[in-house]
Amino acid sequence: MFQLPVHGSLRAWRARFLAMLCLAPINAPSLAQADDSAEFFRTTPLTIVVGYAPGGGYDQSARILAKHYGKHIPGTPNIIVRNMPGAGTVVAANHVNNASPRDGSVIGLYADMLLLAPLIDLKGVQFDPRSFGWIGSLASRGTPVLVVRTDAPAKTLAEARDKELLIGASGIADAPATYALLLNEILGLKLKVLSGYRGGTSEIDLALERGEIHGRASKDWDTLKRQDWLPRNLVHVMLQVALKPSPDLPGVPVAIHLAKTAEDKQVMEMVLGTNEFFRAFSAPAGVPAHRLAALRAAFAKTMEDPLFVKEFTVGYIGGVTYTSPQQIEDFIARVYKFPPGVVDRAKKFVAP
Repeated sequence: MFQLPVHGSLRAWRARFLAMLCLAPINAPSLAQADDSAEFFRTTPLTIVVGYAPGGGYDQSARILAKHYGKHIPGTPNIIVRNMPGAGTVVAANHVNNASPRDGSVIGLYADMLLLAPLIDLKGVQFDPRSFGWIGSLASRGTPVLVVRTDAPAKTLAEARDKELLIGASGIADAPATYALLLNEILGLKLKVLSGYRGGTSEIDLALERGEIHGRASKDWDTLKRQDWLPRNLVHVMLQVALKPSPDLPGVPVAIHLAKTAEDKQVMEMVLGTNEFFRAFSAPAGVPAHRLAALRAAFAKTMEDPLFVKEFTVGYIGGVTYTSPQQIEDFIARVYKFPPGVVDRAKKFVAP
């Protein structure tokens, strides 16, 4: 049986009761709001804005994701992929994070280095990646390696500090060139970049086959191990240009382990860190927390969807490598605290 409090505490009990009544209207709408994701996505399509033209790897990744992502989102929305190339994906990022709705109906996919844009003074930027609603990344670059012909003048890292090696590249700002220059500065190697292979990686590989160059500074290990270069003894792996070792390459040195100072290691982390999540999707700041949570949970489920994994792996031999929003946010928080001297040095290797 309900019993009234004694007279000495009646006033206090009444105050607590009234306070509970006042709080009830506040809690009720938040509970209702938390349950609206299914209804919202049932009536609202999800648009994925890709900062590249149709046909490329980023575009293909977004389109494969779009085929499977919706069934894991509450309300199973239709998903539209929209290409918006320009300015190294800055155009797309500006649009999504300034002009698009902030209701969870639009997400974006941009160049991996774009999350460093404010640090490296990238022109035209109208956003702060630290405020993005990160959803997750579906791939990594694997393990880039410095691969050198077995008949090259330098066979070891020690020799590569004394003897020049010719490294092929498309241009002075692409990964093969910038990685070579990074290794020269941090590890004291003598890698001479020969740019001008406009056909990209395939043309650089042909140049290595013909002996025009001695090696590549950013060959993907997953790709290399599927070629016949190693069985033919055409090349050997001199260095893992990475922040952590691949289990496939025991005994092969890892670049960051050879950095001599804390500043050198931070420069390497800033340049190489985004290799872990180079196809990362994000929503603009301000998306309701419950809808962002729904998008994140659905993305994680999609990464384990057998049909998605099978289709994605056909086009990308490295397969699915899921990186969580928290991991991306942790990386961003860390590098944005690096000293100005580190950032200035890293700009040479990450700025377009």
